[in-house]
Amino acid sequence: MAYDCGAMSPGELLRGRREAHGVSQRALAVRAGTRQATISRIENGHEIPTVERFDQLMLALGERLDIDAVPLDPERTLADVRRDQAKSAAARLEEGFALAAFAADLAGAARR
Repeated sequence: MAYDCGAMSPGELLRGRREAHGVSQRALAVRAGTRQATISRIENGHEIPTVERFDQLMLALGERLDIDAVPLDPERTLADVRRDQAKSAAARLEEGFALAAFAADLAGAARR
């Protein structure tokens, strides 16, 4: 089963939080009662942990896993969401920067 929510993968999140705490894969594995190879497989996207397992890993880093569901804009279709998910990170950033520039221009025009 592929992980496809258009957001950071569990492995990217795990690696980012582990590195932020200055913890090696081996040390995290010892804390969590698993193997270093398992941590590596998760971080590299070769294994998707269950929510319970991911929560155990976060607890081993001194963090709490917090999952939430957020309603989508009712005017957006599933096709709109899928199209956005298919965009590269660079394309999403470019669109975000363009929106920020537009907002700045709009705010400047409102001050005049």
